[in-house]
Amino acid sequence: MYIFNRSTTVDRNRQLEATEAAVEVAALVGGITGIPVNVFITRYGAPVNTIAWSCRVDSQAQLEAATDKLVGNDDYMKWVMTHSELFATAAEDRLSAVVSSSLAPTPAKFYTMLVASAANGMLADAIAFGVRAQQFVNAATGLPTAFLNAVYGPFGTVGWLTGADSAADLDRLQEMQTTNSDYHALVAEAGPLFTPGSGLASLIEKVN
Repeated sequence: MYIFNRSTTVDRNRQLEATEAAVEVAALVGGITGIPVNVFITRYGAPVNTIAWSCRVDSQAQLEAATDKLVGNDDYMKWVMTHSELFATAAEDRLSAVVSSSLAPTPAKFYTMLVASAANGMLADAIAFGVRAQQFVNAATGLPTAFLNAVYGPFGTVGWLTGADSAADLDRLQEMQTTNSDYHALVAEAGPLFTPGSGLASLIEKVN
C-alpha cells in the first residue's frame, strides 16, 4: 500500500473559504476516481495555514490511472482553474510506501507524524528500526500506527504515523512516550541511524 499526500498553504485571509473548497474538491475527486480522499489541516509543527489531501492506493499504477481520470474530467479541471487564488503556494506531492501498519480502514481524526532522514549508509538499519518502533507504539498504546518509507523526495526519508480519535488518545500517547522505560531504551537506539536534527514532529486533523 502507498499513501499519496498533496499539501499546500492557503491564503491566510481566506482560510475558512479555502478549507471548505478543499473539502469540496476532495469529494469531487473521490467521485471521479473512486478513491476516498481525506483532507487534513496542520494543528502543530507546521504553519497553521497548511492543508493536505491524502489517499491510500494499492500501487503507483492505480494512482496514475486516477490522475488520468482527473486530467480528462471537465468538472475537475474547471474547479482547479477557478479556485487557485485560494492557495498561496504551489502544491507539493509526496508518495510513501507503507512498510508496516496497523492502520484501520477508516482514518482517525488526528495523526501525529514524525519524519526523519536515515544517516548515510544506514537506510536498511533505519527501516528495520522503524518497523520495530511502529509495532512497539501500537502494542503499548493500542492506537493505529504505520511506518512509511518515502518513494520520492529526499532520499532516506522515513516517517511514523500514530492515529488518535480524541485529545485523550493523544494524551495517552504522550504519557507513554514520557514514562515508558522500554520506549526510552528503544529511542536511544535511533541515535546512529538518523541524521542529527532531521527529525520533525507534527499533528494533523482530519476535517472531512
